[in-house]
Amino acid sequence: MTNLKLILILVGMVFSSVSFSQVEDIKSSIENDKHSKPIRYEGTSSVRSCCSHSSYSDDMDLGESLLAEIVFGVVKGVGFITIEAQRTALENRDVIPNLISMETTLDYGTTFQDITFNPSLRLNWGIFATDFRYALLHDNTGSLESLDWQMLVARIPVKNLKLNYGVGFTSIMSPKTSYFESSAGFDLNLFESTLNFNANYRWTERKSEKRYRQELKFTGDVEVLNNGRLHLSPMVGVTYQEYFNRDRYLLFNVGVKMRIF
Repeated sequence: MTNLKLILILVGMVFSSVSFSQVEDIKSSIENDKHSKPIRYEGTSSVRSCCSHSSYSDDMDLGESLLAEIVFGVVKGVGFITIEAQRTALENRDVIPNLISMETTLDYGTTFQDITFNPSLRLNWGIFATDFRYALLHDNTGSLESLDWQMLVARIPVKNLKLNYGVGFTSIMSPKTSYFESSAGFDLNLFESTLNFNANYRWTERKSEKRYRQELKFTGDVEVLNNGRLHLSPMVGVTYQEYFNRDRYLLFNVGVKMRIF
């Protein structure tokens, strides 16, 4: 990984000797964000304070019991729907083979001044998936590295379209810290998955007034090799990243995707 990282950095430096992006500024903002006080929402505490002084305790008990029954019913209903949706998805595997699949991606991005390298692994199982990637951002001020894991991704298959929503975290290597991260997007598979498009939006939690990172990415790939269960596709795309509402990158991506299903 070290040699590969060095090669990618040297390739990026060939395009331009001057960079206007500031990885070191982002890392400095991360340090400040680590020590900032979390955002407080006063509305909730005010309501609690008001309710704690209420004289209608019996009505509150009745209301809480009713609310508990409603919540239990909703959870039970969602659980039933989820189980049935997963069962139906797995039964349709012959129609949509990639519902159960493994996908690896080698993704290189550049602004011709900065570079990114994002190898990733994704496992799909019916209406669920998990997605793990290594993220490197480099410019002339330094490198920013993180491990991003969308631990649970819920997928809603609609014929050739899959809508995705995921939750997980990003763990930054230096300075050492982590953020909860969510994602939403879609996968569109055409012509028996020989032409594929993907759009994905990621956003981290707010520890302070500004988010560590927001990312919008769009890619397309065309299958050039189909060797039984192995499918190989070159990929192109574009990525927009924003750090702390200040440092912005517009990157052009090239890479390769390998799918097994």
